[in-house]
Amino acid sequence: MKKTLGIVSAVLVTTSLLVPAHADQANKSIYFNGGSLYSQAIYRFNPDTMDMQKVSPGTNADLSPDGSKLAFIKNDSLYISDANGRNQVRLTNSHFPTFDSSPRWSPDGKKIVFAKSDGNLYLIEVASKKVKALTQVNEGVHHAEPDWSPDGSKIVFHSSDQSGFTHIYSMNTDGSNVKKLTGLGKGNCSEYSPHYSPDGSKILYGVTKQGETDAYVMNADGSQPKNITTGTTKAVASAIWSEDGEKILYTVNDKELNQDSHFYITNADGSDNKIMKISVPFATPSAWQTAKEDASQDGAASTFKKITNFFLD
Repeated sequence: MKKTLGIVSAVLVTTSLLVPAHADQANKSIYFNGGSLYSQAIYRFNPDTMDMQKVSPGTNADLSPDGSKLAFIKNDSLYISDANGRNQVRLTNSHFPTFDSSPRWSPDGKKIVFAKSDGNLYLIEVASKKVKALTQVNEGVHHAEPDWSPDGSKIVFHSSDQSGFTHIYSMNTDGSNVKKLTGLGKGNCSEYSPHYSPDGSKILYGVTKQGETDAYVMNADGSQPKNITTGTTKAVASAIWSEDGEKILYTVNDKELNQDSHFYITNADGSDNKIMKISVPFATPSAWQTAKEDASQDGAASTFKKITNFFLD
């Protein structure tokens, strides 16, 4: 059993949806989705000001490198919008039982990598909406949750197979040179949800082993894995980096927490926890970055015009 996190050494902060977000300014925003299974919505939360707002129905939000655009999943398909959820444009036309998931912007903001329910990873050029398959999986194999290296040369992802376990792989951005980074030794465990650090030197990911779930950090080549959540007895999920790479945020699953969610913000080495109570059930963070918005309605209208020129034939 894991060691208990001492609440006396952590700060507990509470927030709710009653506090409106300050619009039209740069915000250090945590994007997360939450709510019931059939009514998931995307929210934006500033951990410094405690401001929060509902952005859009949907899941799996990711903010573009310049902070101006959001990529997310809604109606089984990939959408983009302004950072505040306005001016939404549908990029793909998936329909259940086929669906898209886990979009991530390329470092240059021109492409998005995402997964589909067929188990493959795909790349879409945002301006043209041209989609390219990066992988061709064998039966029983399922790739998911891709992420770009900051220099744009690599994509990291996790893959499951018929064994029931998942492990982390990297590849070139054209789908070549696939390398297995975890699961190389003995032991029944799964590694998943990888995210490159902002400087590209580390990968943050989740591990489930012997009934316990933790967040780990390893070198980008898969070496020197380190458990950074040994100080909590809770099941850790959805770990992401802060924009500067100095902090890590994750959620915990605990039936004692009832319907409220709890975000844990810690230093990159796992020290100095701050706990934030979020009044949204099943909150799952996906991005932590400075969001930028047009300062006027004219700006918003201009953005919408540009988007329609690109996407609406």
